[in-house]
Amino acid sequence: MHGGLLLIAGSVCLAGGVALVITRFRTPTPAIVAVAAVLIVAGFALVANGILALLARSVWTQGTVRDCRPHMLNAVGVRRGVFALDTGASEPFIVPVDAATYGAFAVGDRVRVRHDNFNRARIYAVESVAPDD
Repeated sequence: MHGGLLLIAGSVCLAGGVALVITRFRTPTPAIVAVAAVLIVAGFALVANGILALLARSVWTQGTVRDCRPHMLNAVGVRRGVFALDTGASEPFIVPVDAATYGAFAVGDRVRVRHDNFNRARIYAVESVAPDD
């Protein structure tokens, strides 16, 4: 979702929750309090995610495939694979990929991965890189 849409939805939830609290301040019922709490919490979560989505950008990370996990079916029946990339960091970069991408690479291949700078699990592209001379 786009950041602006998340910000608008969060603002609407926050405004609805605050309006509910203000209108029923003198005579609250447990149901009204619960609905207002849900609206306010959802509003804060949506606004925070909207801000992050507006600040997010895609970045490229390059590394060597260190480990490949076999195809498995996920919950909706799509075959997936997983790479562990050695990028020079202390922890490997785990890249979930689809079956076609998984079959195109092997251990030792150099690849570039385009991903979200806040959420490394959101992969946009995986490309092969020519070996360094």
